Parts: sequence; C-alpha cells; structure tokens
Amino acid sequence: MVLSAPAHACQCYNFSRAEIVQRADIVFEGTVAVVTEVRGLLQATIDVSRIEKGPPVTSLTLLTPGSTAACGVPFRITQRVVVAAMRDGRVWRTDNCMSLALRPAPFVPNR
Repeated sequence: MVLSAPAHACQCYNFSRAEIVQRADIVFEGTVAVVTEVRGLLQATIDVSRIEKGPPVTSLTLLTPGSTAACGVPFRITQRVVVAAMRDGRVWRTDNCMSLALRPAPFVPNR
C-alpha cells in the first residue's frame, strides 16, 4: 500500500483587477532587484517606480510561496512587475492570485 499526501495546486478565484486592487494594501510597479529563498518562501526586493495604492515607498521587500504550485510568484531579477500585496504584521505578502503583471527580464547581450 502506498500512501501519498494530497496534491495542492494553486487555485485563484477570477477576481477582476479592480477587486484585487480593492483587497490589496499596496499596489505598485517596479523592477525586481533581489530574489532569495527563505525557509521555502521567495523573498523579493523590488525597486518601486510607481505606486497606485498604498504608502509611499521607494523599495519594498515581500514574500511569496516558493513554488508556482503553491501560488508563488516566479520573480526574476531585472523583471518589471505590477504587484498587489497585503500587509501581514511587519511583512508584505503576495501570490500569483494578486500579481497583476509580470514582464520578462530585458535581454542584455554579452559584449
């Protein structure tokens, strides 16, 4: 007999952009500067270029689940992003259900 843990897949409700913005504590656009893994979570520091909602910040560090299967946002350094996040005590959190736009990192040719 083989026992296995139940599969957990990311499931997002079909919220509109307006609903996501309404639920969020901050909505901003920026460039991913640093990505590290911390205890199974990704920690991304983003240089903020525009704030749509929330406090004025120039940089924000947030946490997201460490895998896309757990709704983690696959942040990549130099990637332009538009993110909605929620405050959880002293920590900002987001997930794939709240990320509004991920753009690929720009191509930089080797010289």
